[in-house]
Amino acid sequence: MISSKYDWQFATNFTDEKFLKKAKKAGLEPAAASLLYQRGVQTEEALQEFLEPSLNQLHDPYDLHDMERAVERIRSAIENYEQILIYGDYDADGMTSASIVKEALEQLGAECQVYLPNRFTDGYGPNSSVYKYFIEIKASRSLLQWIMEWRALKLSNWLSLWA
Repeated sequence: MISSKYDWQFATNFTDEKFLKKAKKAGLEPAAASLLYQRGVQTEEALQEFLEPSLNQLHDPYDLHDMERAVERIRSAIENYEQILIYGDYDADGMTSASIVKEALEQLGAECQVYLPNRFTDGYGPNSSVYKYFIEIKASRSLLQWIMEWRALKLSNWLSLWA
């Protein structure tokens, strides 16, 4: 096993014994209970919501800026048999979310491919040279950028991909 270079320590200011008892009853170790408490899960109700989440806790995705426009663009790409490029990320959640998006879009009938950038050659965040590459080889006419940053949106608008 790889040993850590650091001696990680939990903050020791956890003193809510009532919460600790409830967390232990729910099957949590004291360290996990302390961490949740420090992150704002401090009541029995909040602990219950955290441990047993429901779909009712999710926000409406249409509250996101330009969601209607994005949905219409995706529908259009599917109806017109356009390739959709899913620009993921190289970390664990980025790869996982890219594969989930690909699976969901394919179930809707989309033709998709996933691009996972290389952190050493592509750098961090959206990369305009990657967009240009996929446009030049005409493998993709519509780009979905799930980690929206201002530069990516500006570049996409400049390239008229969301028109």
